[in-house]
Amino acid sequence: MKKRIDLPQVSDVTLPEVFHLRPGVWILILLAILLIVVIFVCAFLPGIIKGGRYVTFKSPLSESGVILDGTYLGSADHQYFIKSGDHTVTLTKGGVEYATTVVTIDHPVFLTWLFHRTRDITIPVDPLTKAQTEAIIRFDLEEIQMASAILEWTMVTRYAPLYANLAQDLEALGIDAQTRDDAIKFSLYYITTQEMLDDAMGAFGGHRGEKIQAMLTMAQAVINGNASPSPSAAKSPLSATTRQSSLTTDLFTVEGTAYPALTITMGRETERSYPALKEMEVTVTTPPFVLANLPVTLTMWAHFIDENPQWAKSNKEALRQQGLVDSSYLAGLAPSTIFVTSRPVTNISYWAGEAFCAWLSQKSGKEVFLPTEAMFSVAAETHPNLVHHGSLTPSPSSTPPSMLLGGVWEITHTPFIPLARLFDYDEAQDLHTAFALTPSPIVKGGSYLSDSATITAESVGTVPPEACGDQIGVRIAWYE
Repeated sequence: MKKRIDLPQVSDVTLPEVFHLRPGVWILILLAILLIVVIFVCAFLPGIIKGGRYVTFKSPLSESGVILDGTYLGSADHQYFIKSGDHTVTLTKGGVEYATTVVTIDHPVFLTWLFHRTRDITIPVDPLTKAQTEAIIRFDLEEIQMASAILEWTMVTRYAPLYANLAQDLEALGIDAQTRDDAIKFSLYYITTQEMLDDAMGAFGGHRGEKIQAMLTMAQAVINGNASPSPSAAKSPLSATTRQSSLTTDLFTVEGTAYPALTITMGRETERSYPALKEMEVTVTTPPFVLANLPVTLTMWAHFIDENPQWAKSNKEALRQQGLVDSSYLAGLAPSTIFVTSRPVTNISYWAGEAFCAWLSQKSGKEVFLPTEAMFSVAAETHPNLVHHGSLTPSPSSTPPSMLLGGVWEITHTPFIPLARLFDYDEAQDLHTAFALTPSPIVKGGSYLSDSATITAESVGTVPPEACGDQIGVRIAWYE
């Protein structure tokens, strides 16, 4: 048998009473309190600390920005967390604040971290001035204008529905029918890719206007490669009676060639595809004008900046911040009034050229301006034995005007509009003026570095208005 083991005697364990409550009761109460604390911390405290809602601001206009209490928040139609309380919300587009309202956001607290409390807020358009409405339409059209320069859209460079945006804004702004139709017509002049065509067809394919439908049909034929070549207009040598004229100031004299009013066929026979058709033949008419025999020289520019120090090279950074030039303005040049030279000034922009013309108009008492594309073409068509100039030094024996080909690319006053010659060249220029778009000027003539076998008087180039290049210059024109 196993020996019996006697265990020692111990006292019973008894839990103490708390507030005269049995242990089972106060433990239950403690667990309940703990559960309540956990529920409060998990379900209510986050909402109390971070009170507000996730709000989506519904904008009547496309691609609008949201300003919350004076601080830019982001694009409309996106969701943002807005704290509880009263807030001033402003919608903006193209620099125009077109809608302002005060919204009150409540303070939900239960499980807000798990279930987001959302709210959609639609803000109506405030009454706008004519100038504000025009600024918004101009912004839409300039977005389309910039997109037309991209001829291949990829997963990296994505196409945005710009024509759909324009259609939405035209509807929301409630503008008159004539302005609406003009804006639609003008936007179609910038169709250069299949993506833009599809967008335009979706936005305006059901429009009742015959002109708009005809433009869409023509653009579709061009983009899809189904456009039939138009018969080429017979071009005969242009004969016009020209004479020499001059523009005189107290600082220098500009020699020029005077041309009578003329109607010419500008351009060449091309395929009906883009970008070839930007040089297609079109009939244009010019009034009587005088074209300078040479591009603007370094000496002339030196006089200009002497009297207009805001255009001095030392002020380049301020000009760049205003969008008037880029970082190459007058790069490598030191304009001087002491050393007279006939070398063309380069590394100047369209805006700089416009400022020079305005200054020279005041100095001479005549209307001085950058010539149009048509005026350049008139000079080229009437110029005998037009040859490519392979340097920046004018040839003294050249028949004036000199350096129409080669020398420098010459900035014109004409904005580049891709399908202008296909649809209606004059209407395109008129609509560009009516909507006051920022111009991307046409440049003509090539430069001394251009291939003389490919650059002709018909060649069409374009540059941004602030662009400055060492092969870009200007030639002035004026009315007598």
